[in-house]
Amino acid sequence: MRQLNEERKIQLPANLPPSPILEAKTLDVKMIDVTDEVNDSVDDAMDTDDDVKSRSLRQGNDRATARKRKRDEDLEKKEKAKAEAEAAPKQTKSFIKLMKDIAKKQEKINACEAQIAILDNDLREADCPRTRVLGKDRFWNRYYWFERNGMPYAGLPTSSTAEAGYANGCIWVQGPDQLEIEGYIDMKPEWQQEYKDQFEMTVPERRAKEEGPTTVFNAHQWGYYEDPESVEALLDWLDVRGNNEKAFAKELTIYKERITTRMEKRKDYLNPPENKSVELAPTKRMSTRKKELSVEVANHRCLAWHNTTALNDLGHLHSEQPRTRKPTKKAAILPPPPVEEERVTRSDTKGKKARR
Repeated sequence: MRQLNEERKIQLPANLPPSPILEAKTLDVKMIDVTDEVNDSVDDAMDTDDDVKSRSLRQGNDRATARKRKRDEDLEKKEKAKAEAEAAPKQTKSFIKLMKDIAKKQEKINACEAQIAILDNDLREADCPRTRVLGKDRFWNRYYWFERNGMPYAGLPTSSTAEAGYANGCIWVQGPDQLEIEGYIDMKPEWQQEYKDQFEMTVPERRAKEEGPTTVFNAHQWGYYEDPESVEALLDWLDVRGNNEKAFAKELTIYKERITTRMEKRKDYLNPPENKSVELAPTKRMSTRKKELSVEVANHRCLAWHNTTALNDLGHLHSEQPRTRKPTKKAAILPPPPVEEERVTRSDTKGKKARR
């Protein structure tokens, strides 16, 4: 593509029309003598009715002459433009072929880019052993969106929420590691004093002020964001002047639409509207010797899920015993194949007689 563009730049000047030439407009300046002005003013004062009539006729002739001159000028401009268009060089066959080759190459590049996007998504779904973080904030909290690690964005087709269109529907927050706490938050007293002299507060004080009452103190504590509004608030809270939050804001912006879509689907799944019916588990009945007892089962949504993976792979659920297979019929005993009689040839009979 680069070579084709370079070739196009080389051939482009010879296939462009010439630039129009700007003509200098001449200004008609008529010098009037002072004496002529005085004489004209005197003649105008002494004009009679006949002079007025002759002047009106003369002005009409002047207007007709001006209109004719304008028509001639317009006709001359059209003829000139037509001559320039005919004189303009036409695009050469090689240049036209080059432009067609560039268009074909661009279509091929677009198709390759679309295929690359599909392969990138397949590699992301297949990247199971590694859990990648979205980023870290200024207090070294780690943010995860697990849908981007080793699965489709809507979750695996065999998951219990596959029909709902989401897998997790949350952004999870993990607290900082112990080494990060000691090196960046609970620093040495002299470092804390230096930070306080510059920002008028220590790092733990700033953390308590900016994070608020909801915070995670170490890597063993977790929090989560579950609605699109909190994602918007998180983006507004991030400061892109820092290295950590600049990279985090970039990744969060890339996946923001997908994240908020899964959050909305999770909200609809957990809080279905009134007009949407939920499959209820059937009521089980237990029979005894004297009377029948009905046992009410809680209508949990998870009970509507069926383990089709086990049925497809094993033929039965894990809670059930494997099905006993019927023994196959034994093959019928076939009679032995017939033994062919030994053929006796003339040479064999002659040999026997000689031996006798």
